[in-house]
Amino acid sequence: MGRKRKRIIRTKPIPTLPTVFDCPICGTTNSINIDIDRKIRTAVIFCGKCKIQTTKPIRPIEERVDVFGDWLDTLVEESEEGQKTPVSEEKSDITDES
Repeated sequence: MGRKRKRIIRTKPIPTLPTVFDCPICGTTNSINIDIDRKIRTAVIFCGKCKIQTTKPIRPIEERVDVFGDWLDTLVEESEEGQKTPVSEEKSDITDES
């Protein structure tokens, strides 16, 4: 008869949120730093290579990932607005044959 062996409990490491991000403007990896000032509720987004700097108001519960995602969404919206063409020009070349 043997003794009862203890069960080994293996814990998985908890994934952490990133703190440094890739710059969508210059394409450099790990160059965007975000400094959050919770007292005045602002975040400063800064790229170390292309030197772009943006200040954004934040909510108290936002983290660096949230600030970067919101900033990236605004960049995409601004670029889409610049590429839009008037609707009348798009439909002038198309003829409806149905």
